[in-house]
Amino acid sequence: MWSLRPVALLLVAATLAGCSSGEAFVDRNYMTKTIKKQKLPGWDGQVPVCFSSDTPRETRDQLAREACEVYGLEAKLLREERWQCRFTVPHMASYICFDPDMRFANGALVNPFSAGQVDMWQRQQARIKAGIPPEDGDEAAPPR
Repeated sequence: MWSLRPVALLLVAATLAGCSSGEAFVDRNYMTKTIKKQKLPGWDGQVPVCFSSDTPRETRDQLAREACEVYGLEAKLLREERWQCRFTVPHMASYICFDPDMRFANGALVNPFSAGQVDMWQRQQARIKAGIPPEDGDEAAPPR
């Protein structure tokens, strides 16, 4: 009986080790949970990428870049969170899709999927072109 315990522990460890290698991917289930109709990654300006500890940053960046390129936008890493995805790829990197030419006067990015932010940015750009300095209310919060 006692001789089987180390063998059982070894089998459990080998099984867990085999399950721990996973490919990074864009989490499409996140979008399925939050909306009724399936949409492409980045439809709201955010792209969640699930990855493991040994996934290179370039791989994560490439997945987000491909998701944002569908809209003609670029990807930028917003934050990384531990233990937010699947067992095999437990970590999540949240990216935002943005247009590098769309920035508020204070340098904050405009979320091109937020009608309010785009409208505010367009009004601010019209004021700048007219030679009128931006108003205090023209500054916006960072994209969500």
